[in-house]
Amino acid sequence: MSNQLPKVLLLGDSIRKSYQPRVAEILAGKAEVIGPEENCQFALYTLFSLGRWINELGEPDIVHWNNGLHDCGHNLTRGPAQFSLEDYRTNLETILARLREFTPRVIWATITPVHPDKPFDESGWGWRNNEIDQYNLVARELMGANELPINDLHKLVWADADRFLSDDQLHLSQTGKDVCAEAVAESVLDVMAGSDSRPAAVSASNL
Repeated sequence: MSNQLPKVLLLGDSIRKSYQPRVAEILAGKAEVIGPEENCQFALYTLFSLGRWINELGEPDIVHWNNGLHDCGHNLTRGPAQFSLEDYRTNLETILARLREFTPRVIWATITPVHPDKPFDESGWGWRNNEIDQYNLVARELMGANELPINDLHKLVWADADRFLSDDQLHLSQTGKDVCAEAVAESVLDVMAGSDSRPAAVSASNL
């Protein structure tokens, strides 16, 4: 009988990269935590890169996944400046189908907010929380229809944005990294134990 630890693949942007080391610490001896060294960026980039990453890292037993900040953000130097909700949903649906070729155990994480006081940057990267809510809703509906467990990092960070977001009002503070890592590890352990629950009903209050 193999004593090999389950392999947990974390997919996501710089938010994921920031909490991944702490997740690995929490799950040490219980799971092998892996993830791309690079930023997974927007959903279409994740889709195009997924095969390469899995070839490099190995097939996962569990996937904890998010795309969104790069999709809903505005950047006039990029085309498109913002991915549409329709394209976002289509790309997520295609990624999910691809992930399920490797494992049925996929966890979705909601897009974290920006600080409510963060100004919108007209010349560089800009975000609006009401748009983040819209993209989260589309993703929730898709993941709910596919019966994925949802790790609501948006709700977690929004509850205390002053503490959980860093000075740039976008990325996580050290405290934010720690609490998100704990939430990620808990969601993974729930799936490992077979106790992942059905996603909560989708409503504006859940955002």
